[in-house]
Amino acid sequence: MNKSAVLYQKINIPELFLSHSPAADGLAAQAWGGDIRIGDLTGDGQVDFVVYKSLAGIKPCFIGAFDLAGQPLWSFGVKDLETMEARTSNKLRTTSPGRPGPVVVYDIDQDGKSEVICLFADTDLLSGNTATDPWDMSQMELLILEGQTGEIKHRAKPEVLEQCNAYIDGELHLSNYVHHRLMVANFSGNSQAQDFVVKLGNHILAFNYRLELLWQYESRWYTYSKHAAYILAVGDLDGDELDEVNGGHFGLDNDGTPLWEKDLGLHLDAVLIDQWEDQPAAIMSGGGQVLNRNGQHLLKLGHEVVPHGQEVRYGKLCADIEGRQLVIRYNGHHPDLLIADYRGQILSRFQADESPNNTGLEIICWDDRGTDLIYSPAALYDGTGQKVVTFPGLPPPSGGKMGWYHCFPANVCGNDREEVILYDPYRDTIFIYTADRVESTNDQYFSSYLHTPRQYNARLID
Repeated sequence: MNKSAVLYQKINIPELFLSHSPAADGLAAQAWGGDIRIGDLTGDGQVDFVVYKSLAGIKPCFIGAFDLAGQPLWSFGVKDLETMEARTSNKLRTTSPGRPGPVVVYDIDQDGKSEVICLFADTDLLSGNTATDPWDMSQMELLILEGQTGEIKHRAKPEVLEQCNAYIDGELHLSNYVHHRLMVANFSGNSQAQDFVVKLGNHILAFNYRLELLWQYESRWYTYSKHAAYILAVGDLDGDELDEVNGGHFGLDNDGTPLWEKDLGLHLDAVLIDQWEDQPAAIMSGGGQVLNRNGQHLLKLGHEVVPHGQEVRYGKLCADIEGRQLVIRYNGHHPDLLIADYRGQILSRFQADESPNNTGLEIICWDDRGTDLIYSPAALYDGTGQKVVTFPGLPPPSGGKMGWYHCFPANVCGNDREEVILYDPYRDTIFIYTADRVESTNDQYFSSYLHTPRQYNARLID
């Protein structure tokens, strides 16, 4: 039965943080915020929000923080930055990020308070007087901002950033370059994760919380359809309580040493590290493949079954089937999904609703049914492909590459389940939905928001 979710809260992004697209081609003017991150910035036990924008959609240049009531906390950078593009006479403008980018909310120094860690336009670029190339990391720096105030705690401009661009032998490889995502990890052996890794084109860089370079790796797989994973996955693959990196065609130990380097076929767009039966494993969307820490196959559905593995997720999707199951968007940017068990048996194939980009797959622990549900913009499906939950009150998605409802699963309401936080980067509103109406003496305050890798290392899009 299709059930409507309960709208717990609707948050308007503060007007101070909004940009405005003028009316054009018969379309009305539009206020928009940009990409969103979540976390407890103030230490009050509630979820807060960060909205950010990027020059030319690729170089973050503005961040605004606000709370659950939509009240501004702070801002940093230049909201409507313009400058010239190097190599051409084009003008570059601030837009909503072309893909979710390198901004993370996490207590990276473990002082008990969250920080915002990001790659960000440097002072010269923020002046607007310097031309820049969107497709390289020149005029970018690493920042750690105090979550409560936005003040700079650490900044660094490592020389290695100058090497990182989309040009290889003079050719642009944009599909390999545009997904910049910081992933928090524990490479150093601290009691909690205090490092992070980022893929910038075919360069993979690892840093600690002091913004010191730990190691770097250069991938050989960067041409379209044969590229490494768009977004890296991190997790403990060998049981040593340190994190490894799954890049698809390569796996890296906590010190950057390759665990495997081999061609696993086309479209390894999305990857995971998770527990597979009795051992940790690297999961790949392309070909529906699962590898152990040495790169040996535990499962391979094959590219005949998964010709273009756009996205993959892993959860308890079928109550009467042993173990957990994979859900794979198996046919590129289409609504085609399949469910497979750990033996490789295909349990179901179905089509979710069409959405503007046909991406945005997620697993949600929604209610007390004992199984997870599948989010595909913008509804929840069970393991048989039945649409079981819809989200009332959502305006139509704005459309385009990023104009659809991105999803954060998060325990916002202090219950034992996950709520769904939805936003369209081209709009000005965030929606939080829950399974049941929240009963509390004060529905506006909860002191039990949990910030886990599902929030700070969110996949968002592959």
